[in-house]
Amino acid sequence: MNMQKLMVYIGYTAGVIFVALGIAIMATELFPTTLFVTEQVKIIFGVVIILYGLYRIVIITVKNRRANEEETE
Repeated sequence: MNMQKLMVYIGYTAGVIFVALGIAIMATELFPTTLFVTEQVKIIFGVVIILYGLYRIVIITVKNRRANEEETE
């Protein structure tokens, strides 16, 4: 396995972890509201973390496709 594929797998894993963390922040009591100002701030923070995770997944996918296209040319 080359280093590029390993980095792709790490990137996908990080994206999934961020999405799961955002859901955990919003939906569970693992992160109590006392850590945040209000329940709304907790939800907003969870949404931002989820969006960041999705952004990472999309960026890794685009870079991976471009690298594959360059290899085939």
